[in-house]
Amino acid sequence: MPTPRRRALASALALACAAVPLAACTAPASTGPSAAEDPGAAMPPGPAQTDDRRPNIVMVLADDLGWGDVSTKRMNDGNANDFLRTPRIDRLAAEGTTLVNAYGEPACAPSRMSLLTGDYNQRVDNNVYGGVDLDTLSGPASKRRPPALRGIPHGDEEGRTELRPETITVPEMLSAAGYANAHVGKFHVTRRASDITEHHGFDLNYGGRQSGGVSDYHAEPTADGPQFDEKVGPELDEFAGDYTAAYVERNVAPYSRGVPRRDLDALVGTPKHVTDAVGDAALTSIDRGAATGGPFLASVNHYAVHTPVAPEQGRDDLLAKYRRLKRSYDGDGPAVPAYAALAEGMDQTVGRIVDHLQQTEDPRDPGHPLADNTVVVVLSDNGGRRTYNAQRPEPVGASNGPLRGEKFQLWDGGVRVPFVAWSGSERLVRRGVVDRSIAHVTDLSATFVDYARVPGADRKPIDGFSLREVFSDGVHQGHPLLFHFPGYSLGKGRDQRPVTALRTGRWKVRYSYESRRLQVFDLADDLRERDDLAPRRPALARRLGERMVDELRRLDTPLATVRRGSGPQRVRVVPGTITYADGTITRHERATTLRVRGGEEMPFVLPPAGR
Repeated sequence: MPTPRRRALASALALACAAVPLAACTAPASTGPSAAEDPGAAMPPGPAQTDDRRPNIVMVLADDLGWGDVSTKRMNDGNANDFLRTPRIDRLAAEGTTLVNAYGEPACAPSRMSLLTGDYNQRVDNNVYGGVDLDTLSGPASKRRPPALRGIPHGDEEGRTELRPETITVPEMLSAAGYANAHVGKFHVTRRASDITEHHGFDLNYGGRQSGGVSDYHAEPTADGPQFDEKVGPELDEFAGDYTAAYVERNVAPYSRGVPRRDLDALVGTPKHVTDAVGDAALTSIDRGAATGGPFLASVNHYAVHTPVAPEQGRDDLLAKYRRLKRSYDGDGPAVPAYAALAEGMDQTVGRIVDHLQQTEDPRDPGHPLADNTVVVVLSDNGGRRTYNAQRPEPVGASNGPLRGEKFQLWDGGVRVPFVAWSGSERLVRRGVVDRSIAHVTDLSATFVDYARVPGADRKPIDGFSLREVFSDGVHQGHPLLFHFPGYSLGKGRDQRPVTALRTGRWKVRYSYESRRLQVFDLADDLRERDDLAPRRPALARRLGERMVDELRRLDTPLATVRRGSGPQRVRVVPGTITYADGTITRHERATTLRVRGGEEMPFVLPPAGR
């Protein structure tokens, strides 16, 4: 029997199809062959609809790119990594709108789940917090007594960090409203690759599957021709052929800076880098989306700059460039040639995408390029990873600028991300603007639904707020953002414990369930999150703590539990204390001692101001 959500989606599809011929509509779950079965299949065709001015959307999602890992200073408050070069993203920042207070989640899987569902991690259709088990105690933690708390069950009923088929995604809602949707590259949060087109709203899938990264960035020769490794879906192998002279001349040379011609020529006959293949598939997806005669979404998901980061993983011409630069480099940024090569390779695909949009006529508006009615968004999924590299003892190479922490942590270095929006039309995106609105990946979900004009009565509720008017009109946005990690991820460079954090305005509030300590930081003056204001400003700490408790309750947030066998935990509260656990806020009027037994949630405890 269809669920209420499925019935709502079907209703939205019916409304969208009522205004156009049936052939122009795509179902939320594909009824034809998937891209895996027929990689050459085109998206469902539709007639030109010149009165439909809804914009096309191209989203480029980098993997693990740090807040400082672009060479423009417009995206990171002047804290760019001065070792690497990203000239094409820099151009978008100069011509578009950058958000310097944009946030993902602390790791790949939770960010992608939030982006696809529009849900915060606490929601039932998400429930992914870190991409790893929430009781991961490897490394030094495994050699000592386990902590008293235990992480909550993570992911689906079997602990997998994957979308359930019945979960309604943002691409499904766009599909119901008449968008043609293509996915390119890393997907990560799916049970099966075929679910991407059968259940998650995409008409085409180039390379997406369950894996969270690649083992090797280059294609390898096989009896069936060049192929990428098993962590990349086979649909991307269509673009895995070795570099040819024509390919280098058309797709590499125009985007190279500081690379001798001999190094470009030396690429001919060598294996294709998966970053370039993602760019090839992105352009193909844009062409097929435009050919439907309606608006389209191209979701372009890079594998770069995720580990493995090692010399053999970079493209040879870019690796040689950064090895030369390192010899004379005396700056402050991380200087890892392999990492910089991966970052600039990704930047070149951004240039190819934008150039293609500017050079391709819009079938819905003859005489004008696609760029004039397309919004391009470039961002990272989470903060950069600096300290753990499985293949090399040296640092990974990411830069989060002055931000504290890194990937897998709820300090800003783990969750704040570079973000830029661009369009060929100022009607859609303002030019040359640095905007200080606070934004989250779920806001991008809401933005896409807003652009598609999905009927409000049939929209799945989304936790984010649309950025459309932030991009076009400069309307400031600053809703509170709650970050939550109800467990442990320790070892392999990770040090994340049960913590809740709240960004509201200039303030960042952080609560530790182990120490029951609330900290307050002023991010306007303290990007490093080093100066805890809570002891000196108790009234402010109490007010912000109450705001955090309200958000925990509003989102029905689950908390880490007391580990069975560790004995009950005793929590002393005084009059005026506020606690939150099991979805309930309690205001204590008398002094008492709470006994929290094994399996019960360790409560959030907010004492009165000054205590």
